Order: sequence, then structure tokens, then C-alpha cells
Amino acid sequence: MERIIRKLFLISTCLLFLSIPIYSQDMSTRQGVVTDKVTKETLPGVQAIVKGTTRGGVTDVDGVFKIEANNGDYLVFSMLGYESEEILIGNETSFNIELTPTTYDLGEVVVTALGIERKTRTLSYSTQQIEGSIGEIKDNSSNILSSLSGKISGAVISTAATGPGAAARVVLRGNRSISGNNTALIVIDGVPYDNTSYGQATGTTYNYGGSDGAVNINPDDVASINVLKGPSAAALYGSRAANGAIIITTKQGKEGGLKIDLNSGMSVDQPHLLINFQDTYGRGNGGVAAEGVGESWGAAAQTYPTNVKDFFETAYSFNNTVSLYGGTDMMQGFASYTNNSVEGMIPGNKLERNTMNLRINTQFDSRLTTDAKITYVNQRVKNRPRLGDAGTPIEAYIMPRDMSEQELKDYETINPNNGQPVRKYWTTSSIYDNPYWSTNRTSVNEERNRVTLLGSAKYQLLDWLSILGRVSYDRYDDKIDGSFYDGTVSLGDVKAGGKYYETNSQYWERNFDFLLSGENTIAEHISLNYNLGTSFLKRKYATVTDMANGLSIPNKFSLTAATTPAFQDVGGYTRALNSVYGNLQVGFKSYLFIDVTGRNDWSSTLPSPHSYFYPSVGLSAIISDMVNMPSWVSFGKIRASYTQVGNDPDPYLLKQRFLFALGAGQGFISRNQIKSIQDLKPEKTKSYEIGLDWRFLNGRLGLDATLYKSNTINQLLYVGLPMASGFNRRYINAGNIENRGIEIQLNATPVETEHFTWNTGVNFSRNINKVIELAPNTTQVNITDNTKYATVIVKEGSSYGDLYGWAWKKDAATGKYVVDDRGLPVVESNQKLGNFNPDAMLGWSNRLGYKNFSISFLIDARIGGEMVSGTDAYLAAYGVAGYTEKFREGGLVLDAVKADGSANTTAITSQQLWTTVSQNGRDAWGDFFTYDMTNVRLRELSVGYDFQLKETAIVESASLSITGRNLLFFYRGKSIMNINGIGKRDNPTDPDASLGAGNYQGVELGLPPLSRSIGLNIKLTF
Repeated sequence: MERIIRKLFLISTCLLFLSIPIYSQDMSTRQGVVTDKVTKETLPGVQAIVKGTTRGGVTDVDGVFKIEANNGDYLVFSMLGYESEEILIGNETSFNIELTPTTYDLGEVVVTALGIERKTRTLSYSTQQIEGSIGEIKDNSSNILSSLSGKISGAVISTAATGPGAAARVVLRGNRSISGNNTALIVIDGVPYDNTSYGQATGTTYNYGGSDGAVNINPDDVASINVLKGPSAAALYGSRAANGAIIITTKQGKEGGLKIDLNSGMSVDQPHLLINFQDTYGRGNGGVAAEGVGESWGAAAQTYPTNVKDFFETAYSFNNTVSLYGGTDMMQGFASYTNNSVEGMIPGNKLERNTMNLRINTQFDSRLTTDAKITYVNQRVKNRPRLGDAGTPIEAYIMPRDMSEQELKDYETINPNNGQPVRKYWTTSSIYDNPYWSTNRTSVNEERNRVTLLGSAKYQLLDWLSILGRVSYDRYDDKIDGSFYDGTVSLGDVKAGGKYYETNSQYWERNFDFLLSGENTIAEHISLNYNLGTSFLKRKYATVTDMANGLSIPNKFSLTAATTPAFQDVGGYTRALNSVYGNLQVGFKSYLFIDVTGRNDWSSTLPSPHSYFYPSVGLSAIISDMVNMPSWVSFGKIRASYTQVGNDPDPYLLKQRFLFALGAGQGFISRNQIKSIQDLKPEKTKSYEIGLDWRFLNGRLGLDATLYKSNTINQLLYVGLPMASGFNRRYINAGNIENRGIEIQLNATPVETEHFTWNTGVNFSRNINKVIELAPNTTQVNITDNTKYATVIVKEGSSYGDLYGWAWKKDAATGKYVVDDRGLPVVESNQKLGNFNPDAMLGWSNRLGYKNFSISFLIDARIGGEMVSGTDAYLAAYGVAGYTEKFREGGLVLDAVKADGSANTTAITSQQLWTTVSQNGRDAWGDFFTYDMTNVRLRELSVGYDFQLKETAIVESASLSITGRNLLFFYRGKSIMNINGIGKRDNPTDPDASLGAGNYQGVELGLPPLSRSIGLNIKLTF
């Protein structure tokens, strides 16, 4: 398939070249005057730039501009309070430009549901547009969703710490679904894009994670992103958009000569947030040195302060994109090729991704336009890191502090009988491996081939009526292989000879949709805008794992060497969703708009008649057009909406499922212990939203604010059953989860002169979640079965994501902590430790431009929320954390009382305290390792320069930028518990990182250090 795709790209690109006229690349001075289209007055302070560069300036006091530009360039004229104007440069050198005021018409256009373009003034719901260089400042995950952190109000973005190719979770306006998906839908060029994340952590046991769909999106092909935050905005996309939608519009060709863009960048990632280790004591216990001991509770010794840091590598990333675009008035084309090579900080971890994209738009007839696009992605991830309990980072963190790099790298010997490596470890542990053994003698690799096809044709039936037909096909094939040398203990199940497996998965979806769109004026002041459509979606998934656990030839990683070959995790589904939808907008005098939408879905996962309907209604009123406003008010709008959105369940819940297992004879069939639900209902979300959008001082100051409330009912829950029923649990529809909150976007241009401009924007959001009810006789549901460190639950009357676990008991009379007769903490189970959701999110973005220089930076803050750190529990148990250095000789008297209420006077040692509360690291009492997730950081920084080139230069434009990500923390939350004599402790991990991108959040274990990225990027246009 890969060879066929490449041939198609070669042929199509040749056709693209033949369709594009070649313009001479003559750079010369272009000048002219910019005026107000209504008043005809000249406009000073209008920004005029060459599109795709920062080359340009602003008009003088007489509205005159001068700019160096090539034939075939686009000039963009923009000024707050006016619609932007874009013109194509030919041979002319003098221009008269007219800008249309937006003082009475907020003319910005955004892409909304189904790819429909709408003016923002008419929208009855909140959206947020992101333009410019999307993902120019990348993080080590190479996931475009991670680059949105801090830029969207109402969004909480968590990226799995699994290195390059990691999945990301984007939750808009709070968690809604207990057992389902809470991540926003991704839509590319009007078509939903599968973003399933496989293999995400559901607990703290070891896990390799997996990629999601978003990691396959090439940021260099993206033109803009529009975020539809609530169900109201995404109602027409139906079930898959119940959590909001991220609408991505990709680049396409434009009329003009052939242009070639080269975008090349490299970045260096280094461990930034390093754990504070103690560097005084070595191996042993009770202050006594001992060989063959894993813990660092021994005597003072020569330590190696950088032994952990030296294990993690400096990671280098290279990103190169070449794009070709141009066209005639009848045909335009865009083609690109991108190579991403991204290293991880854990040795051997690396991502290689190649993306080819081709898009052709035509209009050979005045009434017919077509759009065809094909995208091919090949992505390979080598040596995915193992996180969690017995994960590779934990193996590095717990190494004795007196272990040298030379000793650590001595991780194996060779068996003289067969020449095979033999595991070597510094203790007799049957749980952990040397981290170098894990990176060199165990390996999990992932490869994905993905093809996305899109074709659409739009015909203008009448001047006021058009019809659109669109077909899309998305398919990816995944192969994951794992190999584990004989003697590996960290997995806990590797049999003699070693272990090898291959998992092959295939997913495809096919979508047909048709859309009839019209626009009429039925009276002098009444306008109609309407759409009526239907879609047919089919999805299919299949997966199987071939397992060879136990190899007849040691370390021969082949299925043919299996001593007991087996099939595991055989699964898959086929599901269909057919829909009819429509919307009607009635406008009155272009300042009052009423929207009504309706959609009916027929889902194959629901019982007959498979149908559910959901409507929405919205109102938008332009107050500044209705009444006279002060001159300093440029625009004023209020809006309100109500919507319902359904969400169909996963397949195969209607009938009882049976399981097959290999065994004697033809194997065994057993019944699934979860009882089916024959009266299954779709999950539904009801949402209310009101907001305002105001512009002041000729558009130099803007405020967008939203209040919202949503309730999600008919949750799919598991409830227990008595043993006599023959089942453990059963599915039921119940529950009501409420989210309400506020979002504020503030944008301003504080300074705008001929040579200097400062644009700034602030995003703020706060979401309050409440579990109104669950089910009869059920007041608490666990999000997963994991109970290590803390259990993540949904509890009636509380909030989604509460953390419950073992807590230090308090005396009811005095409020002081309680200790036993040994002076050690007494704990009680099932106590609330916190909640993983933030209280608020804040982002502050800035861009400053002076002549050819530009500086942009983003500071964002996560305020509130708690996490339980299993990593910290291990550090405490093994005596390697910096805070364990205190009280090694004793003398720690905890500020507490005994069971009888008398003051504690018993002194203890550091080892007694930390080994007691950490419970060997694996079963720690969560209260002692709970941290405040509040953090304020310099998320992004970019310094750029646009070069002035000679008129005869082959290169039209050139820009250079230095970028940084996660450069520093202004504030980072500490431990919730403040132990006397020790104080509050630093969080050992990144508060924003997580074990996975699923609903299991708030508990971490074995995450690698946060990486700080420094990059260099160059863009050339020929």
C-alpha cells in the first residue's frame, strides 16, 4: 500500500506543477494609500505585511504605505476595527486599498460544524480561533494537541508522559462521562477524524501507553484551528461531538505563481524538572552500610549526585517540511512532505514520522467547485518507555546514591554456554531490572500506516441554493511488537527463553454526507440561512495479539520459536451511524439572529428502533446596532443558547457476550461476568450557555465572556450483583453529572506605532463539577479498578475525579494527628485526599513586533487540583529523596497526640517514618504523598527575525526564530502535608503530566523528568 500511495503522490504532484503558471520573482517597492471604505478618509496605523512573513510596516499619518514584495506575493492589510484585505501582487506597483469598518459589523469568519463558514457576529455560542504558526514550538510528544495548552479558555490538556508519539487528552468544560470518552472530537476539513488512544493506563501497574490519532496530524499543514467548546457549538456533528470539537482547516493552494516553502527546525530536549536527591548516604539500613541492599538507608558514603541525571539522554529532534502551492483561477494545488525525527530522553526511544499531503481545488465551471485531498502518514516509534510500577524511570530513580555510572552500566554478563546475555542486578530483586537492561534488552515498538482521503463537490443550483456531496475514508494499520530477553523480571511473567508478541490492529471509517444550503431574503429586513443534510458513517476495528511467551531458542524473537503459541486480546467491532440534520437561522436587520438545529441519529449500538433526536436553539443580538452606543464602544453582542446532544454507547452491550480461551482439546468458552443491558439508552447532555462579545476603542480592546451549565444523564454504569445471579456486575443507565462555569477571553493591542506593535491576550476559565446523582442504592463508582496510592472515584454529592485513600488520622477533640506508641502515624482508610481537576486555568499570550524583530511568549497557570505521587512514595521508601536526609540519626518528634489524647514525645528516625508511610513504595498511604498541582510556567518563548532580501534574490522571504518550551516555573505547588521539622516538599514530577490520556488521572508513578526544549527554526519561500 505504501508504494501505491507514493506513486499517486508523484503523479498528482506532476499534474499540480503543470497546472501552475510560473511568475517571475521580481522584488520591488509597492506603495499606495489605504482609506476607509465608508468615509473615504485615509487610515494611519494600518498594518501591511507580506503574507507568511513579518516583512512590512504600517501606514503613516496620510495612510501611505511602502513595502518590498515580489510578483505573486499576497499583501495583507489589517487594522483592528476593520475587515482584513488580501490582494495578489502582479506587475503593478501602486495601489488604492479600501478597508471595510467592522465597527458595526464584526466580520470575522470562522469554520463551524460540517465545514460551514459563519460570521462570528451571527453565532449564538462560544468559539475560539487559533491562527498563525500552529505547533511551531513543539514539545517532546510531537502531538499537535499539546501545543494548545494555555491557548484555549475552558480546556484542560493532559499529555501522557510516554515520550515521542504520546497521546493527549483535551477536556472542554469539564468531565461528563464516567465510563465513556471525555476528549473533544477532532474534525479536519469538515470531516471527523478518529482520535482513539489505545493502551492508556488504567492504573499504576506497568504500562507502555500508545499513540492517539492527533499525533498523526502534521502542524505544518494546518492553516487554522477553531475550537467549538460546548455541545451547542457542535450539535450538528452529533454523538461524537458531545464533548465539543476542535475544527482544523488545512492549507490549500491559491491563485498565483508556483511557490515553494521550506520549513526546517531542530530542537534539543534535556531533563528540566529533576528530582531533589540526597547525596550523603549510600546502601544499607539503619545507618549501617551493607552490600547487596537496594535501599540508601546506610552510612555516609561517596555518592554520585548525577547518576540519575546521566541515565537520561539529551534528545535531539529534527523537523523538515517542503510545501509547493499555487494555481490558476480554475485550479489550485497544495502539496507537502514532512519528516519528523524526534528522540526521547530515555535511551533508545525515538519517533520517525513521514507525512505526504496533496490537495487540489478546482472550479472549471462557475457553478461547480471540487476539493480533493489525500494524506499518507507512516509513523514508527521505537522502544516505547515503560512507565508505572517497575517502569524504567522508577528503576533509575531508586538506584543507590553511591552507585557510579560504571557500576550501573554493568547490567549483564554473557552465558559461556550459549553466548546469551544474563541479567545482572545489584540485589536479588525479583521485581526490578537495571534500567539499562530495560532499555537494551526489552523493547516495545509501534508502527502505523495511515491514509486519509477526502473528496467533495459543491454545485450552485441557484444563486441562493447549493448542494454539497462529500465522501471521506480514513484507515490506519498498526503493528506493535514486544521483545523481552530471557531473565527479565520487571514484567513479572517472562518465561524461559524470553517473550515476544505481535499485535496487529486495523481501523477504518467511511463517511458519506450531503448538504443542501440556502440563503434568502424574504422581506426587507428578514434573512434566512439554512442547511439540510444527511450522513452515513460506518466504522470497523479488528485486533489480535500473537503471543510467544517462552521461546525454544533463547532470545530468538520470532513467533516460530514459541514453545506455547497463543492468541490473545482478539477483538473488534463494526458499527454504523446514520443521521439526518438541519439548521435554520433567521436574521432581522442584520442585528438579531435566531438559530434552530435538529439532528436524528440511528445507531447500530442501540436497541431497535436505534433512534434518538436532539435539538438546539440559540439567539444572537448585536446591541451596538440596536441602540446608540458611546464612541469608545466599537461593537457589542449578547448571545444565548440551549442544546441537547446524544452519545451512543460502545458496541455489543445489548446481548450477552462469551469469551474463548485456549485449552485442552478445542479450548473453553465462558460467559462474560458482566450482564448485558437490553434496554440501553443513549447518554444525553443538556447544555445552557449565555455570553457576550464586546469591542472597545476601535477594536483595540476586546472582551468575550461565557457562562455555561450542562447536565449529562443516562450514564452507563457498572453496579454489583449478588453471586447467586451468576454475574459479578451489570450495566445500567443512570446518573446526572453537572458542569457549570465561566470563560473569559480578553484581547488588547496596548501599543501600535509605525515600528512597534504589542498584542496581548488573556484566557481564564473556571469549571465546577458536581455529581447530582448516580443510581438507586449506588452512591459511588470507581473510574477504574486501581486502588494503589488512591482510588479515583465519582461520588454522589461530590465531584468527578475525587481521590480517596489512606489518610493520617486526626484526633476529633484537638484536630491534631494521631500516632501510635512507637511515635509513628496512625491511618484510616477511604478518606478524601483531593480531586485531580483544577479550580481554574489561566493563559497569557503576548506578541511584540519591532520592525523585522518579533518576540512572543506564553505564560499559563493551572490553579488548584491535587495528585498523589507514587514516584515520591518510592523515593521515600528507598531513602533517596532529599528530604530523607534529615533525622537519619533520630530526633524527629511528630507534632501529634496518642490515642488517649496525650502529647506525643517519642522520637523516631527518618527511616522509621518514611518506610512506614511508604509501605515499601508499592502500597503507600496516599495522604503523605499528595501534592498541590498548582503551577505557573513560561510555557513558550519565541524570538524571530525576518530578513530583508535583495530584489534579485532567488529566495523571496526568509525568517529565523529561536524557540523554547517549558523554560521555567514561576511557581510550583508543594505537598499538601506539612510535617514538622521537614516542611512542605517539592513535587518530584511535572504537575501537568500523566500516566495516560484516559479517564484515569490524578495518580502518577514512574514518570520521566519534564523536558525543557530549545529550538532553532528557519523558513524560506522561493
